[in-house]
Amino acid sequence: MKRKMKSPKPAGAGFPWLAALLVGGVLVLAWLFNLLPASRPGQPTVRAYFFKGDRLAAVERRQLADQPPLKQALDEVLGGPTSRELEAGFTTQIPPAVKLRGLKIKGNVAIVDLSRELEDYGGGSAKVEGIVAQLVYTATEIPGIDQAWLWVEGAHEVVLGGEGLVLDRPLGRRDLKY
Repeated sequence: MKRKMKSPKPAGAGFPWLAALLVGGVLVLAWLFNLLPASRPGQPTVRAYFFKGDRLAAVERRQLADQPPLKQALDEVLGGPTSRELEAGFTTQIPPAVKLRGLKIKGNVAIVDLSRELEDYGGGSAKVEGIVAQLVYTATEIPGIDQAWLWVEGAHEVVLGGEGLVLDRPLGRRDLKY
């Protein structure tokens, strides 16, 4: 009876799962600590508008497959800048407690219904204009949306603050100073 000789395995050939586990762990840690780029070339993104100094600037976020782009973009701007974006100098004028209550699209207009906390901005006219600009620019970044009509708690006509900024119609980028 002849015995078959086994050829020796190269070092590490018995542990391919270990390499996969290490690579996976590194990717998970990078994701958790926001070290991965916001998007990869060819990957769909949405844009949210924040301030960098006194200028309005867009940041890109990965588009989620299970959410309409307009809703995701508005959720992103309401969520504020990430820690990485804050370190890069991005800020928001939108009060942190503001929630998206509803969203409709009628033709080229996004009707954005926001929670009452939008009125708790604690600033002057520049802050109010900044809030409106962030929301309008974010909404109109979506193809086919040219204007955004900002409602508060279902009210179609809103007066923000002592500055008396009346939101009673859809606004486009041309209506704003940015």
